[in-house]
Amino acid sequence: MSVKTSIQRYAEKACSFWGGCIDTPKLIKNRENAVFDVTVKGNKRGALRLHRPGYKSIKEIKSEIWWVKSLAKEGFPVPIPISNEDGDYVFELSSELTATFIQWIDGKPIGKEEGPGLIAGLEIDYELGSLIGKLHDITRKLSFPDWFSRPKWDIDGLLGNDPHWGKFWEGEHLDNSEKKTLFLVRKKASEILAHYLNQGGEILLIHADIIGENVFKTKKGLSIIDFDDCGYGFPIYDLATSTIQSLGQVGYQKRCDQLLEGYNTVRPLQNVDIKLFPVFAMLRVLATSAWIIPRASKNDPKVAIYKSNAIKEANKFLNNY
Repeated sequence: MSVKTSIQRYAEKACSFWGGCIDTPKLIKNRENAVFDVTVKGNKRGALRLHRPGYKSIKEIKSEIWWVKSLAKEGFPVPIPISNEDGDYVFELSSELTATFIQWIDGKPIGKEEGPGLIAGLEIDYELGSLIGKLHDITRKLSFPDWFSRPKWDIDGLLGNDPHWGKFWEGEHLDNSEKKTLFLVRKKASEILAHYLNQGGEILLIHADIIGENVFKTKKGLSIIDFDDCGYGFPIYDLATSTIQSLGQVGYQKRCDQLLEGYNTVRPLQNVDIKLFPVFAMLRVLATSAWIIPRASKNDPKVAIYKSNAIKEANKFLNNY
């Protein structure tokens, strides 16, 4: 049995938890999670997610569901989690494989998985900045249950001994000079973020992956999807991540300015927040350069591209801070 056939059968089995699928589940993405376009009993169309084994615990997945449901209750535009007839949202297919089902969003992503292609313009960037501000503002006011558990995107989660996406300063793909550069960046960035926290820098639950493919343009406006990587981190990291696919391109700074201006209308920013925006953009690049290693073959060109971007941003950081 091929991997694709196996995943398909698991998807069909998972649908039974929500009353059974009307049509054959259609695989639309298979990366961190296998995501299917599914219509179940009652003509409910949604995205069925088979969560990557070992990536998130059941408690973490249930915590994500709790947060997204809470955002939806406050009127925030997210794909609402769908429960079965018993009111359960999570189906354990096996000891390793878990399924969830969320509302289908009619619209188009403002960007692609890789590289350029963003349809973002000044108006969209401003709207997105405002939307991220609302996300953080609503979240700050929520009362979370005691069992709530999500990963960390704080100093330890980005720069500690065991960062959430891996040690960007290590690996066979790096030569000694590159390792030294990234080690220096890690040390200096850790000091800067520690000082930032002492100045009142905030840590709260953030999306942590607001890239173009996770922002949908709909008839009612923008909507944010895929909260799979949400965790506790710096709000500015969310904003910086949303610009990362256009980093280095013409008009990049205008994008950043519009996002910050939109965000500032909802959650006023301090000068130190704006000053550290490029640092958080760099940290996202570094995190991604580690993220790609276990997900790509040794000779995959993506590894070299991600490394090149990381070294470039690291040197820029060392020269400017």
